[in-house]
Amino acid sequence: MKKLLAITLFALLMVVDVMPQPKADGPTFGLGWYSTSAPIGGRIFFNRIVGVDLGLGYADKNYSSIDKSRLHVNIGAIFNVYMTNEVNFFVRPGLEYQTDARTVNGESKSKMIVTADLGAEWFVTKNFSLSVGHGLQFEQLGGTEDKWGVSALRALSFNNVGFHFYFN
Repeated sequence: MKKLLAITLFALLMVVDVMPQPKADGPTFGLGWYSTSAPIGGRIFFNRIVGVDLGLGYADKNYSSIDKSRLHVNIGAIFNVYMTNEVNFFVRPGLEYQTDARTVNGESKSKMIVTADLGAEWFVTKNFSLSVGHGLQFEQLGGTEDKWGVSALRALSFNNVGFHFYFN
């Protein structure tokens, strides 16, 4: 799994290296969300090509069917691989950590999720964008920390369209 992630990251960096130079002089900050399980977040673009998403989420034990409250932290790297004036096509590898997400032999365990998404971000205005994506989701299986498997084909549906409002 680590070897696959390293090869994927290397391939993405090679694509980024041949892209045109960014037109923006500095970072661009936006508030919004990309992941439904971590909806409080933001995005920072270091230039027009490379950025980072960070999201936080919370599931209250009194509201859901789980026994304990749960915290979600989602982080993803954004690589714009094709850009037009209004729409960017991106690749987004990501990680999500969820506390108390599963029960194994009566004990609460955290869960790590690795995602690999393809998506598009449409700039409705200069500062406001909508984004959608789809891809694969790998997560820990059962009660072991070393077994991983494809658990889902991820897709953001109409009611899960992400958004960002940029301040720069």
